[in-house]
Amino acid sequence: MKTVTDEHGPILDNTLVLYGSACSSTHNARNYPLVLAGGSQLGVEHGSYTVFDEKHTPMSNLFVSMLNAVGVETQQFSDSTGKLPSVLP
Repeated sequence: MKTVTDEHGPILDNTLVLYGSACSSTHNARNYPLVLAGGSQLGVEHGSYTVFDEKHTPMSNLFVSMLNAVGVETQQFSDSTGKLPSVLP
């Protein structure tokens, strides 16, 4: 992807890739390991490991931030409470 370009530059720099596992030993939707890659032109802060308070930060906040980063303006997705500014501006 880094060698393929469009009008905005390398596609990798303008793409968000979310990789993770929803595998759990219980039915609780908690503590999912996720990797957000790409998107250097979209504001992704690379090279960090972040742990969020599972009681106050739903995973859907990440989706709101991702949608906003690619130009889909929204304030809410599912049970979100806002954006994750520490991951995406």
